[in-house]
Formats: sequence, C-alpha cells, structure tokens
Amino acid sequence: MKSSLRLLGGAASLLALSLGLTACNVSPYAAKINSHVIKETALYSELRAWAGNTLYVSAFDATNSGTNSGSGITVVGDAPDTYSTAWVASILREMIDATLIDQDLAATGQAPSPEILAAARSVEEVSVVGWDGFPLAFRDTLTTRLANQATITPPSVPAATLLSLYTQYRRYFFTQLCVLQAAAFSAAQAQNLAAGGLADGTPACYDQAQFEQQPQAFQSALMSLAVGKTAPAIRTSYGYEVVKVVSRSVESYGPAVQRVLSVAVSIAEGAANPVLVALRAKARIEVNPAYGTWTADQVVPPAQPSPNRTT
Repeated sequence: MKSSLRLLGGAASLLALSLGLTACNVSPYAAKINSHVIKETALYSELRAWAGNTLYVSAFDATNSGTNSGSGITVVGDAPDTYSTAWVASILREMIDATLIDQDLAATGQAPSPEILAAARSVEEVSVVGWDGFPLAFRDTLTTRLANQATITPPSVPAATLLSLYTQYRRYFFTQLCVLQAAAFSAAQAQNLAAGGLADGTPACYDQAQFEQQPQAFQSALMSLAVGKTAPAIRTSYGYEVVKVVSRSVESYGPAVQRVLSVAVSIAEGAANPVLVALRAKARIEVNPAYGTWTADQVVPPAQPSPNRTT
C-alpha cells in the first residue's frame, strides 16, 4: 500500500503530518538548499495548487497507472484525506530543482528575457494538462520556472523537432491579441453585429495572462481565428458576445522559443539536464525526514505506513 501524508486545509494545520510524528519532532522546513529554506507552508501551498486541479489529478493518475506500465504513483494516498508520499516527494524535488536554478541565476546575474517568459507561458499552456484550472499566481510560478531553466540550458533537441512543434502550436505563441467586441441580447442581434463588421465594437487587447483570464468559450473561439475574422456568437450569462480579431502579435521562431521548447521536450522525455545535474552535485541539500531523504538527484519518500494501517 502507498504511504501517505494527510491533506491539510488550514494554515494552522500545515505542520501536522499524518506520519505518526509528535509535535516536538516536526520541523518547520521541508528542504534546505544551500542557504535557502523551503518551508512546509510553501510545500503544502504547492501541493494544494496541484491537487486542487481535477484534470491534472486525473491525467497524472492515468499516466502513472500500472495498466499503462506506469510507476503506480497517484496523487491521493491510500487513506482518506491523504497525499501519496511518493507524489509529495516528486513535487518537493521539483521545488528543490527550481531553487537551485534560482540561486544560479542570482549568482550569475542572469534573468529570463521577456521573449523567453512569453515562450514559456505558451509552452506551458500547451503542455500542462488543466492549465486554465490552476490559480493564476501558480501559472505564473510554473511559467517562471520553465523560463528560468530555459535561460541556463542551451538547446539540445534536434532543430527539426523544435521547428515542427513550433509550427504545430504556432497559434499559442502570441504575445498580444487585439479584438473588437460587442454584447448582444439575442442571436439575431449578434448576427446583425457580425454582419456589420462590429463598426461600433469596443477595442480591447490581451496579453497571454489576460487572455487566460477570459471565459473558456472566449478563448476557444479566438485561439485559432484568423486576423480580420469574426468568431461565431459566444453565449454568455446575459446573452451573446460578438468578437472580431483585429491583430495578433506572434513570437517568431527564434532562440527564445527554441530554448523553451528544447527544455520542455527534454522534461517530457525524462532526459537529464546536464546543467541541473551539475548544480545538484555541488549543492548542499537536506530534506526533512518526514518527506524522505535526498539521494543524488531525487527525494526518496519515507518508508512510512499510511495513517489508517494497523501494525
């Protein structure tokens, strides 16, 4: 059976683990990376962000299912209201890697360029299941992490592969989408507005983050719409919305896009990042025993029984 950590709701409960630990031996850190501390509160905040997205959870569990020759790891533990300790260990490892990259960027005075950040958001939208279901602040965090890794990592994936991916998903690599939009109370009124080219429509422009905050029907209608075209009337709570694409600024297939795509492909294929491997090798990393132990390049989860198991 899987080992588990209790699902924690309130901030006051964040230090209460379901591993049989007493209050006196629960430490406030999840991991220490050189001079930086990942607090338990930060770890559980991230766990809730992931686990609160049902599409992500379903996809993760299906991918790792034993029937798909996966590892068998699930998000939820084997007892009610628990996380799987193996899943928690994998999330903590990602946070450790992100911290190592942050420290390297700070030490070398580097920072992801606006182009890399834009490309990272586009790639995350395509590759992360349930992207729109995550809180906006967490999407920003994931975008920054991918952009940071791309900043320190030269492309290693064949150029033909990268170009093929960019061509396939080019519509997602926009940096700004400008539209004319107007509200209508009836389908007939919406049809008349569309036929008239939205002459009195309200202009609006959206960057990637702003576009993601729009209703899913709005996003779906405009994502692939060509410039100058009007989307079919979008049903809303008050009637309809008619939207015409005026302009679309698309990020070109340049070094920034290539770096981000290369990192994303490598992560998806489970390939080791030599730069990150080197950072891990020279770092001082300590993991709270409640979450496991650090061994070379990963967090090995603790061998603890789930809280409802009798011994």
